[in-house]
Amino acid sequence: MVNQINNVSSTDKPDETTEHKIVWKARSAFACYIIVIAGILLASMFVGLILGQFGIDLMDPSFPLALISIPVNELVILVITLAFARRSGANIRHLGLRRVSIRLSLIMIVVAVAMLTLTGAVAFAQTTILGPDPSEEMFSKMVSPRTPLQLVILVALSLAVVGPVEELFARGYLQGGFEESFGKTKGWLMASFLFGMLHALNIIRAIAPTLAAGLVLGLIWQKTDRNTTTSAIVHGVYNSIALAIAFFFGAW
Repeated sequence: MVNQINNVSSTDKPDETTEHKIVWKARSAFACYIIVIAGILLASMFVGLILGQFGIDLMDPSFPLALISIPVNELVILVITLAFARRSGANIRHLGLRRVSIRLSLIMIVVAVAMLTLTGAVAFAQTTILGPDPSEEMFSKMVSPRTPLQLVILVALSLAVVGPVEELFARGYLQGGFEESFGKTKGWLMASFLFGMLHALNIIRAIAPTLAAGLVLGLIWQKTDRNTTTSAIVHGVYNSIALAIAFFFGAW
């Protein structure tokens, strides 16, 4: 699989306008990370207050909260990431958002399925060792789609918003900055770890599966010459399949 990615990515090399001439370091990447966390927390508090004013029970909502939390949180992440990129003299092209071939896109879909299998195994191992997690079950009920229309909307958000935005942040800016300061291996590991820790804002047990996913996404990003579009495809398809599984086989 890795050889296939390397072979295909050789035909998707950036031109002179997308080479990584503008760089930023780990300090800027980590500062961006901290501010993103703060922004998400503040945005979540604000949304919670607004929903409370409308009498919506956040512990047992009548609709998946992801329909609101995804657009709000991803907007926060995007604005902060682009602000830091601009401060570094970069834009989304420097963050790696480039076109990819159809063949490479199809390979990324296969990678997404493999990544879901990996994270599922990690989650299963956690449950086997530690037992069921009530907070995980409650979180799943709060965000999982309950109707076909909700599923379609959340899948569209995953593909068009979550994948690109979170990859611009986590791989394009975060991993890019860490690699410039610490090298490819250490930068990849550090960015993947922080990506996993970021998802502790949802539930603690999301850390290990998301860390595994981050390692895969970071490796894909490296193997495709820092092409953030490739990892965004994997990320978006991964989330979409997970949502479909939650809808067809979950609590709803």
